[in-house]
Amino acid sequence: MSGRRYTAIPPGAILPESLPEFKIFMRNREGKYVLWAADGNRVTVAQLAKLSESGVQDIFVNIEESFKYEQYLEANLGKILDNPGVTDDQKAAIFSRVSTNVVKAAFETSFKAGAMGVETLQRTQKMIENAMKFITASNSLPALAKMIGHDYETYEHAMKVTWWTVAFINENPEILNYCQEDGLSDEERIPEKLRACGVCALLHDIGKAYVPQEVINKNGPLTEIEWELMKRHPLNGLAMLLDSELPTFVKKAIVQHHEDFDGGGYPLNLEGTNITVLARVLRITDVFDAMTSRRPYKDPLSPVKAVQVMIGTPSHAEDCTDPVPDLRDQGMSRCFDHELLRKFIIFIGKIKLG
Repeated sequence: MSGRRYTAIPPGAILPESLPEFKIFMRNREGKYVLWAADGNRVTVAQLAKLSESGVQDIFVNIEESFKYEQYLEANLGKILDNPGVTDDQKAAIFSRVSTNVVKAAFETSFKAGAMGVETLQRTQKMIENAMKFITASNSLPALAKMIGHDYETYEHAMKVTWWTVAFINENPEILNYCQEDGLSDEERIPEKLRACGVCALLHDIGKAYVPQEVINKNGPLTEIEWELMKRHPLNGLAMLLDSELPTFVKKAIVQHHEDFDGGGYPLNLEGTNITVLARVLRITDVFDAMTSRRPYKDPLSPVKAVQVMIGTPSHAEDCTDPVPDLRDQGMSRCFDHELLRKFIIFIGKIKLG
């Protein structure tokens, strides 16, 4: 086994009485990996209790079986996130791992098919449903705050925008009054609508599946041609989801999430209340996460600095969606619904952001 490579996992990710389809190892004092549970064997409560009593922080999976572990996490996500034996930081890491896998798969399968298939959408919806209790819990938000400053990657960005969006709307449920379909009772459908907002946030950039990776990952500002390609992604996203069962307010938010409240956004140049409320929320959470994430050519802004930019006014009349050399140095006040932005600032002010 000396040539094998292992990845650490938290013991709390293994549920009592579960039957993992992968081998689980422990590392002994000599640094050797020894088999703790064979694949297909039931992991007992007594085994896990003994681990906890001995203070073991990590158990290990052969990296060749990591795909089976990923499948196990996704299938059992709701139970793992509800397990008191898993710390909030570990839950955040597991949620991040599962959600980024789901988003990546959605990008890849939808690109090949030209639209999002039923199975892919159902997988996304199921993941959000399993995570809702955790990502709406106020005690989970410090774990999200610790992800501020991470490298900007499309899939992790989608996860963090989802978390910010769902947690923010959960704190301000009146927003859901504007997310409605004909014939639905607001009071009865609040949980369902909040889940739909989560799905929307997770898929808000799905149209980037059609943007070349060299443009998405470019180590520097985009050229004018590259910027035009990038600006197509909201329409691409709508096209990919147009025939899906998603509510109309979700589809509208995906195509409108780069529209600016004072006009000048893309792709439709809408303004004010012509932009759906969910799209206006996404405009805020999307920008906040982007500015507080590390880029190859830009250091992340602190949350305080990001808010200062978001409430600021440019010193010259330059459209806040133009590919300027350093967008984050421009005041972006005109991009946002000021009342929603005020509520978002109050919301993040309650979280220990470091």
